[in-house]
Amino acid sequence: MRKLFISICFILFWCNLTFAERVTLGFAGDSCKQFNDSRKDFGKEFDDGFKPEIMGFLTGINIYIADIDGNTKRVKVLDHNSLDYAYSSIIEYCRKKSDGYVFFGLIDYYYSLPTSK
Repeated sequence: MRKLFISICFILFWCNLTFAERVTLGFAGDSCKQFNDSRKDFGKEFDDGFKPEIMGFLTGINIYIADIDGNTKRVKVLDHNSLDYAYSSIIEYCRKKSDGYVFFGLIDYYYSLPTSK
């Protein structure tokens, strides 16, 4: 029983160290280089998997801002553009800034959206 407990603790500690540098989870936490490589390697499958992450990431920012402010005065209209347009803006961001990070592109895109009325 003691060996099992120690093994579980070691595995959890190792996993924590392994993932300690991730500031977001999923493709949105990748560097633009990883993003571009994954797009080339997986094509449409990657595109289809990434689009829901865009929605989740942008929704999360909206919820965070509304929670911090205690109101919805600064939240953005997330469906102002199509999801394909949002995705193409991330592709363009990573094309221009191949040493950047996807989540910075998502944040830039978020702040380009109009504020809700």
